[in-house]
Amino acid sequence: MKKDFFNIIKNNTNSWSDFTTDFGEDEKKTSENEIRYYDVLQNLKAARKQLGLTQAQVADKANLPRTTISKVESGKYNPTVSTLMSIANALNKTLRISVV
Repeated sequence: MKKDFFNIIKNNTNSWSDFTTDFGEDEKKTSENEIRYYDVLQNLKAARKQLGLTQAQVADKANLPRTTISKVESGKYNPTVSTLMSIANALNKTLRISVV
């Protein structure tokens, strides 16, 4: 049954290039930026879990409400750079931002 499920997914999933075929350059850039944003949030969440910390513990260390950590991790809140720096520091990480 599990194999059938994966086959259905595999046979009915488009590649990124197929998905974006009809996108203009601006739409492609927007989509790529959204993916990068999602990756940042997932990296923060993974770092927290790897350290064995709860959202409440990170919030306490970052001096932020726990709900902020929850909303940041779920993508329901667009954090400021300052908020991201506070979370990164609470996780003993360094926030790096580059403009290329």
